[in-house]
Amino acid sequence: MFAKNNGRRSVVISIVAVFWLGYVIASSTQFFFDVKSATENEILKRQQQMQFVQESFIPAVLSENRSLLKDRLEAARKIHMLDFYILQKDREVLEWYNNFNNLAGINADYKVFNQVLQNDQLAFRTVKLMDYRFTVGVLQDKKNIMLQTALNMKGQIIQDILIVTLLAGLIVYIFLKDILSLTKILSTRDRSQLASIKSLSKEGQTLLKATQSYESTKQYLEHENRYYSDSLTPAILHEMKSGQKAPYAFQSTMIRVDLNGYTQIFLEKKDEYVTDIMNAYFIQARELIERYNGLIYQYVGDEIVFHIKEGPQNSQAMALACLRSVFKAAQDIEDSLPAGADHCFKVKGSFVLGKIRFVNQDSGFALSGLPLIESARLLSQVDDKASSSATFYAEASESLKELCTIADTKETLLKGFSKPSTLYRAKEFTNIEKALAADITLLTYFRSDEDLCYAYKFLTQELEAGKDSTFFTAFNILKTFKLKMSTEAQADGFTRFLSDILKLNQEQKANDKALSAVISLASNFVPAYLVKENLLEQLGVCLEHKDPRVQANAIIVLGDLAKDIAFLRRFVYSKNNRVSADALLVSGKRDLDKELTEKLKEYLDSKNPLFQASGRFVVKSLGEHYKSSDPIFYETNPHLKELLTKLSA
Repeated sequence: MFAKNNGRRSVVISIVAVFWLGYVIASSTQFFFDVKSATENEILKRQQQMQFVQESFIPAVLSENRSLLKDRLEAARKIHMLDFYILQKDREVLEWYNNFNNLAGINADYKVFNQVLQNDQLAFRTVKLMDYRFTVGVLQDKKNIMLQTALNMKGQIIQDILIVTLLAGLIVYIFLKDILSLTKILSTRDRSQLASIKSLSKEGQTLLKATQSYESTKQYLEHENRYYSDSLTPAILHEMKSGQKAPYAFQSTMIRVDLNGYTQIFLEKKDEYVTDIMNAYFIQARELIERYNGLIYQYVGDEIVFHIKEGPQNSQAMALACLRSVFKAAQDIEDSLPAGADHCFKVKGSFVLGKIRFVNQDSGFALSGLPLIESARLLSQVDDKASSSATFYAEASESLKELCTIADTKETLLKGFSKPSTLYRAKEFTNIEKALAADITLLTYFRSDEDLCYAYKFLTQELEAGKDSTFFTAFNILKTFKLKMSTEAQADGFTRFLSDILKLNQEQKANDKALSAVISLASNFVPAYLVKENLLEQLGVCLEHKDPRVQANAIIVLGDLAKDIAFLRRFVYSKNNRVSADALLVSGKRDLDKELTEKLKEYLDSKNPLFQASGRFVVKSLGEHYKSSDPIFYETNPHLKELLTKLSA
């Protein structure tokens, strides 16, 4: 019959109808009474679970840790230990949930405490904790529970269920094969095979279309998210993602950098020429600004407005260092101008430390504050367009004396201000050679590609001279850097740096800790698009090193930089738990299969606390990774679900 009918059949209706018919025919009076008794026990059990959950969560209520309480309540709800809850403080509702998304349905003035109140549909219990009233409840529809219990008590009606299972199995095999194939594909990272599935059933076709639509929508939304994120300036996007509600204020240094003679260039040169030269400038400037922890707020013609938040490093010193690097980038552009360009490429900058406010306006978000005005006023005081210069208040000079030389001083009354101000202007800056010779901690203020290349050579020499403390002080600074874009020269410089330290280590002139430290920096200083075979070869040598720290760091970095990491699989079976755990994590982020799952289960079940801790760390990290990067894989992959269940057990 099925072979002749090419139309799609409602598989779900067919299974339910056949199962229900078999159930009605096969039921007996004895089975009914058994189910009824088991139902009463199940209702009592749910009420006991409800009370246990409520008593367990009382410390979280008293500690006012609402985030922890919410997480635990949701976890309990998902495993059906409770169905609704509400936390009240006087008349205020702090947390709540019910299946109907109806607050009014459970927001009552509860006055009976420490007792289970129930009817045919539900049971609930309220406890009073100081000003709090904490109520949890479960649904106990007897008809539904009886039906579920009957399905669970298959042992008493095994013959009847066997017949129904055979019939259902036949239908599943014939008509749900496409759905099973769809489920298998969804539980993997590769969704390209979706197009090859041909559905025979109505439900399968619906699921297939929905899945394909979801994948298309997901890709579209990811594109839209990137587009709108790029449309918002980093300063605004950073505050929007901070989680704080506008308006609020923070201490920051506001910086402006402006091109001298832009109007002349714009009027005299062709649009293509101006566009090319300004794009080259903006690309380099943005990368340098981000390296110095700067957040761009506005592009106004040729002017860039950005700020650097006050933090562990002095934000005004960071601002000056950033301007120095931008000036150097501008000079490089000027040096590369074609013959007969007939113009310079100098920039001027200013910066002011003060309180910035993040505010919500009618058309979006914005920054406001006196530093925005002051930095513009300072920039307007610059009349020397023949050289690049940085202008700032005299009060900042003490924190900048190691980074620049004051060229001139100016006493002026800024427009709109009642008191005169003393302004300093710097045109010459301390180079990295002099700075590092004086104080290695000044490395934090040198982040351009040229400065980094010199730093690599300097640190190699220091390590070769046995100055380990200098090296590790510098390492603690360098590990906070992260390059999104770079020149090939800088990437090659880092590769030589790693090669030199590896050679020193082999000659026993550099210890294993120093080598592992340099390896860990590779992902920060070599963008993926600049990775060359030479770097991968150096890291491959480090994989065979005797020190586990060196091996582990090489595995992590190769996981970031190498396209194919299949060769790292063998380290999963390393006797060192750190090496093995890092190999499991790196490999699992690419593809979590049965082999890795079994190894992680072995770690979780280990009696060795170190291996057990490593296993828990890897599983937790994989869960977080897939939850954020691929929610479908997170929800459907059986290996990951098995590991997460075991972790929470």
